[in-house]
Amino acid sequence: MSHRSMRRTLSILAAGALLCAPAALMTGCLGGNAAEKAGSAVSSMIAGDSVESKTAALAPYVDATNSYNDSVVTFAFSYDPSLARMRSGEQVDNISVPSFDRLLEGLEKARGNKATSGVFKDVDEAADGVIAVLKELAPLAQKMDDYYSAKTYMSDGYKGGTEMIAQYLPLYDKFEAAYEKLDEAVAVHHKELRMAQLEEMRKNGRPNAATFIDVTMKVRDLVDMLDKEPVDRAAAEAKIGEITNLVGQLPDTSDTKSYKRDVNTFIGTFRSYLAGQEKTNEVIDDFNDTVNTSNRVDLNELDGGKK
Repeated sequence: MSHRSMRRTLSILAAGALLCAPAALMTGCLGGNAAEKAGSAVSSMIAGDSVESKTAALAPYVDATNSYNDSVVTFAFSYDPSLARMRSGEQVDNISVPSFDRLLEGLEKARGNKATSGVFKDVDEAADGVIAVLKELAPLAQKMDDYYSAKTYMSDGYKGGTEMIAQYLPLYDKFEAAYEKLDEAVAVHHKELRMAQLEEMRKNGRPNAATFIDVTMKVRDLVDMLDKEPVDRAAAEAKIGEITNLVGQLPDTSDTKSYKRDVNTFIGTFRSYLAGQEKTNEVIDDFNDTVNTSNRVDLNELDGGKK
């Protein structure tokens, strides 16, 4: 995978369950600059609109990008080789491309949501940029899929396919650049919301809920280390120590027990990766398991009921 593809892979795997929301909120990779932006915005967020209302405003974008990113990760084994063959200029008789039409539908739905519009202006602008490219890319990708599915290349000597690939590649590169901006913008605000939620839990006397949120953020920090190769082993072990300490402070419920098991499995796989015994995708898959189990944890139960 390319560096950009790695970031895309990581982008769907953020710890979710913002404010006990039932849907997983999985967003982009947060490097240093993005994390700094998120940290600087927390105080103003708490002082302004409620975390809940801003979470609701971001959710439609999260839903749209989740669906696309999940597809990209799940079918990378098919998409990546197909793209490489198209770039090589070799004659192909089949292709595999992402679900651009579904992403376009999701982003247009988000932009049409009155509760979302204007809350995160940078996200709105980035989404508009992606939508503009997708209006050309999505129908072209569908046309290409139809062409190769019907094996039309057998009747036109690959002429139509060659022409469409020549149109597809520059559009795809333009899309990637636009989508990267959207992915990062959503990631920055997701980080803001997580940090603001953590502060709220601490102020409201909910130490267990605060600890759980802190764990999910640190687990995310650990997986984000994959974005910079080689991974700093000392920093990774230090982060693992922080995670292990916090996990030990969580109360035992059926859901937190499952979460703890998945976190320990993820840590083990991460260490195996550092030792050259596991591939990146295995680390990501195990991280994804922590995301799924974290979304089943009800924060309201961790401190003895709602407060």
